[in-house]
Amino acid sequence: MSFIACPTCMSIRIYPYMGFMTGQQYQCQDCETITPVVIEFENEEDFKAFVQARLNPEEE
Repeated sequence: MSFIACPTCMSIRIYPYMGFMTGQQYQCQDCETITPVVIEFENEEDFKAFVQARLNPEEE
């Protein structure tokens, strides 16, 4: 099962905000960012690895 995350705060509490003529937009329920760009992950392990890499970028 895939899921999406907010590109600002990495919350997975993000929901469709509007669409139709403006294109799909999403709103984060935690930071209240409204954006057309979200990050999609195929599984929880990918999400956790991405968040860990974002927190510790020098550990590669």
